[in-house]
Amino acid sequence: MGKSARLGGFLLLVSALALGYTFWEELQSAREMLQLTYEHRSLSAERDALLKSVTVYRNGYSTGGVQMQLSADVLASRTGEGELAAYLSQFVTVEGLHESVAEEFEDADESKEKEYDVPGVMADRVFNGRGELLQSYADILSGDRLYLVAPGLHFVWPFVELGHRVTVTSKASPTKEPVIIESISESPRTFRLHNFFSGEEADKLIKRTLEIDDPSNKLQQSTVGANDSKNKKKKSKHRTSENAFDTVSETAIAIRKRVFDVLALGEFKEEMADGLQLLRYQQKQAYIAHEDYFPAGAAKDFNFDPHKGGSNRFATVFLYLSDVPHGGQTVFPLAEMPEGLPAEYQHPPNSAQDYEAAGAELFEPGSWEMDMVRKCSTKLASYPSKGGAVLFYSQKPNGELDPMSLHGGCPVLEGTKWGANLWVWNRRRHGLDSVDTSCTVTFSNPTSREVGLYWSGTLMTTLKANGGSIEYNSFTGHQWVIKDGEDILLEYLVDAEDGKKQSVTVPMAKEHAAAPSKASTDVKAKVKVDTSDKVETRDEL
Repeated sequence: MGKSARLGGFLLLVSALALGYTFWEELQSAREMLQLTYEHRSLSAERDALLKSVTVYRNGYSTGGVQMQLSADVLASRTGEGELAAYLSQFVTVEGLHESVAEEFEDADESKEKEYDVPGVMADRVFNGRGELLQSYADILSGDRLYLVAPGLHFVWPFVELGHRVTVTSKASPTKEPVIIESISESPRTFRLHNFFSGEEADKLIKRTLEIDDPSNKLQQSTVGANDSKNKKKKSKHRTSENAFDTVSETAIAIRKRVFDVLALGEFKEEMADGLQLLRYQQKQAYIAHEDYFPAGAAKDFNFDPHKGGSNRFATVFLYLSDVPHGGQTVFPLAEMPEGLPAEYQHPPNSAQDYEAAGAELFEPGSWEMDMVRKCSTKLASYPSKGGAVLFYSQKPNGELDPMSLHGGCPVLEGTKWGANLWVWNRRRHGLDSVDTSCTVTFSNPTSREVGLYWSGTLMTTLKANGGSIEYNSFTGHQWVIKDGEDILLEYLVDAEDGKKQSVTVPMAKEHAAAPSKASTDVKAKVKVDTSDKVETRDEL
């Protein structure tokens, strides 16, 4: 056979293979389209079904649910706000706020009360087991677990069972992967979070911790107690770690919003969250067991009792920013390690003896640290691992403070533990009503060159040329600096009296400029009064 014939045969074979591959790709595409169409039709059919089998629970409960069939004939027309919740409240005894304040949060429309015979409190919201707020019959799928939430309260994730997992989508996720919430304990109500934050974010937060130079927010020995006009935070021999606070970096802002998504709280509300606390525990450092919430009677001029309409810390999310060779767990000393935990969550073999021996080399016999070492290796504990996170609630589903949430930061026996945590409140948090110095500042760059925007000595972002702009939350006393390379173009000292929405424009000329501010005519004055951290001082893990 000649070369031309062999070449022709080879080309024919290649063409056949290419044609076959193209046909295979089209077939796969058609199959995927068919599958999506089937799934869409299947989901639509489920939503349009005339009968749907569901189990209805009180908010946050894993037992005591009522199995029932919902009828499209009965519920299809009940699409008004709260109507689905009102109807389902007939079948489950809903827990609400204390009767002395419950009326303040109830729907003013009395027509629902006349229509339904409700054994307990009438709920005003319904969530499914995926944390989704349901408005109508069409939102329900057959097999759903439904949770009824009373006025003035928030949805609380149910435990369901050990190892139960549910996925939540967060727009603020850096990986775009769903966050997985895994049930660990029902009391205290504790969960492991997977895919909550990235290793890159962990590194950024550690770097940020070391860069903050604002006296009120920089890394320093941790303190305890509320901080307002009548109370001052103080150092404690039972809390030996170091902490800083971050309210303005892009990473901190994204994580705070992500926590609200995970808790199914809806849009992020600044008034319901403390700043992101950044933590460093070096060898021997620890924090004795404590609650995140403030005692109900902690202040005469503020209601810390959420069950009676007040506000307190509702939930905590703690992020482990580094691995720790030995120690550094988050311990819940009132609870035992549940049986059946995956091996990676359990205490290591011989941990009690190993930790006892390691602790004896670092601490005095009978010290509070040695007591913690023993509890950290025997009680319910979460071991630090970079990229891991835990969620636990400080309040019960009915708003009562939960003493089982008592927890501590275990002594670091070897290495350094880096962490971060966010406290979320059930309502507007303490400390904001005394002096509100918050505002937003929009920085705009009309020049033909990129410039750097700095806060507290840290590069926050680069403003692009020809119209680049960005908005930040800020407070009286914050000092912002705009630089072109090493040249300072402008320094801006924030004063909330200048308005809740402020604007700063990069000057066209390169010479140093000082943006006017009522706070001070000397823009170089280092005035730092950040009320965002007034109560971000009680504890961490």
